[in-house]
Amino acid sequence: MTLLTSVLIVDDEPAVRDLMARWVSALGLRPQTAANADEALANLKTQHYDLAVIDVMMPGHDGLWLANEVQREHPHTAVVIATAYTELLTSDAQKKPIADFLVKPFQRDRFTLAVTRGRQWRKDALEEVHWHAVLSMEVSDRADQVSAIVLDRTENGEDEAAVLAELVVECAPETAAHGDRVARYAQSVARELGTPDDAVPALEIAARFHDIGKIAMPDALMTKPSPLTSGEMAIMRQHVEVGADMIGATKTLREAAPAVRASHEWFNGGGYPRKIAGAEIPLASRIIAVVDAYDAMTNDRAYRVRLDSSDVAAELLRASPRQFDPVIVRAFLAVLGRH
Repeated sequence: MTLLTSVLIVDDEPAVRDLMARWVSALGLRPQTAANADEALANLKTQHYDLAVIDVMMPGHDGLWLANEVQREHPHTAVVIATAYTELLTSDAQKKPIADFLVKPFQRDRFTLAVTRGRQWRKDALEEVHWHAVLSMEVSDRADQVSAIVLDRTENGEDEAAVLAELVVECAPETAAHGDRVARYAQSVARELGTPDDAVPALEIAARFHDIGKIAMPDALMTKPSPLTSGEMAIMRQHVEVGADMIGATKTLREAAPAVRASHEWFNGGGYPRKIAGAEIPLASRIIAVVDAYDAMTNDRAYRVRLDSSDVAAELLRASPRQFDPVIVRAFLAVLGRH
């Protein structure tokens, strides 16, 4: 499959547009021209383009605005920026997902190189889409396998919590140990807050299994030695919904599912997966968020060593009320102060 066949050229100078269009045709590609951002967007509504070469200085919306629109609405279209302003090469524009920058005036060979870089950018983008599809399918398959195992074993008389705990220990022993510690902390905080006794069992289950969805995450992500890409991180964050669905599919533990689903929300609404805030977040989830962060920071991870407890306590206070409920943080620190 040819990865690049069509090029949209956006420039307010007719002679420049026509010259680039001829160069595009000579490369065996299909050119289309537009004199400004509005005309370009109108073209994009009816026609797909693999590459857009965009001049910066144009009447009306400038080329950087147009580049943002293209990347938002057509994320797999490669963008090349053409400009006479070399300061753009050291500005924030360089941080955007741009395939190349052309500095005017440029020659045909340099334009051809920009098209080549656009071709590679698009190839990489499409490969990433395929990779994410493969990972998402693996997540779905693994989640189905876990649910089938739980159903099969519980129909034979085994306890649902015990089956899930065994699966976590088998698949992700560090996650299991982390869940046990978070559950103990969460119960202590609940007692500190005077939480009714009948609410504690669901809290304990939610805390113990808040990361159970990680057993459905692909090994390629769980063991990746380098930082996850933004797309890979989005897939990894699916563990919250996957875990909540696993708990929700049980007969005896389903009451804990909402707390699992909201366990990575932020008090200011900046978390995930639903971006709820404040009292919209279940109390159990707000408790789990605080003690989860504490346990994660005070234990060694593959990418960093553990932090001192006093430093972590200061970080919890600093992150309140942005990330954490300050009432929960104060209650947890009171618990820690007695140990």
